[in-house]
Amino acid sequence: MERLNKYISRCGISSRRGADNLIFGGLVRVNGEVVKNPATTVDPEMDRVEAEGRVITPHEEKVYYAVYKPVGYISTLDDPHAELKVSDLVPSLPRVFPVGRLDKDSEGLMILTNDGDLTLKMTHPRYRHEREYSVWSSFPAGWTVKEVLSAIEKMSTGVNIDSGRTFPCRIEIKKVEKGRVFYNIILMEGKKRQIRKMAESVGLKVFRLIRIRMGKLTLKGLKPGESRKIGKDQII
Repeated sequence: MERLNKYISRCGISSRRGADNLIFGGLVRVNGEVVKNPATTVDPEMDRVEAEGRVITPHEEKVYYAVYKPVGYISTLDDPHAELKVSDLVPSLPRVFPVGRLDKDSEGLMILTNDGDLTLKMTHPRYRHEREYSVWSSFPAGWTVKEVLSAIEKMSTGVNIDSGRTFPCRIEIKKVEKGRVFYNIILMEGKKRQIRKMAESVGLKVFRLIRIRMGKLTLKGLKPGESRKIGKDQII
């Protein structure tokens, strides 16, 4: 027996979070009956599961893509009106979905896969998989280098943003010059627009953000808009 949301994810239809949304929306049937509880268990050998009106079965082959998402592309697959989606940068079959998100104004490494278990392990904080970003931020006129360093230190110890207090993180300052600071930041959580909000909370404003690493996988060798097929062992 298997939880319904995990089964849907294993079929390559969506991530587990996306599967929950399908279930809550009444778009999933088990043996002809609408089911709205993601914790419902199904027998993959005996039960007939439908999502959005079609019978679904697991994809035996798991595929993984490393993608350099350019600025302007969205990482969610849920917006039917979006002109530029990160999923457009990989083959359409088998269907894959993003491991986490990267906001429209940011760029860099994304992983697309039909492996729901990997998605969970890479996105849930309890697994403590690192994500590293290169960040350029501006700071107010008149700030001294000492004030800039103090702001960065506050970010690294955890700050309050609208979705709660952030975990402590590692930040390495690369350069401080007139009006801006360049630094790398390593997180093990992924709140919405987290780095931008962390920076704003201490008086900084992010004007460029690139994700350069997820787990073991780096952006090396990819240009904006490019993708390549990879193995799971290259990620975790």
